[in-house]
Amino acid sequence: MQVNNLSDYPIDIENFHNSILKIKGIQSIVSGIDNLDGIDCKTLSLSDYAHLPHATLMRTKGGLKDEALIQFEFTIDNSLNGLGALEFLAWFVRDQARNGVKIQLRPFALPPVTPYGRQIGETLKFHIDIFEDGIGDSLDKFFMILKRVTETLEKAIDLYGIPMNDNV
Repeated sequence: MQVNNLSDYPIDIENFHNSILKIKGIQSIVSGIDNLDGIDCKTLSLSDYAHLPHATLMRTKGGLKDEALIQFEFTIDNSLNGLGALEFLAWFVRDQARNGVKIQLRPFALPPVTPYGRQIGETLKFHIDIFEDGIGDSLDKFFMILKRVTETLEKAIDLYGIPMNDNV
């Protein structure tokens, strides 16, 4: 398991990272926040925006007014534990979406071959995207949502006896 230096993240993001990292089979997690206001379908074709959820944004013809995205990118190890972690998180994210959180989980990978060589089998990652519109100048609304999601994740990990990493 790769432990990231999380000290530069706001506490609610760091807590979510820690909850994900303690699941057996998770290798790493990083995150970022994107302002989606002003992102349009043409912008999505640029490589700098490859990490964004294209299908979701194309449905709304781009970002909504004052919409932001917190994106968590995680990797799993190549084991049954990694697949189990992914399955658990896929269920958890779907369940959160069914309960009204604007959240999704999706795979992410780079092209199979580049001018620098073949990279298939080396770039698979997964994104948990949490959207919120009407953000304005403050991310407090986002952090409140993320805090509730993290609390629910912790409860689900305990309730379902999800295997934990040994060093957590």
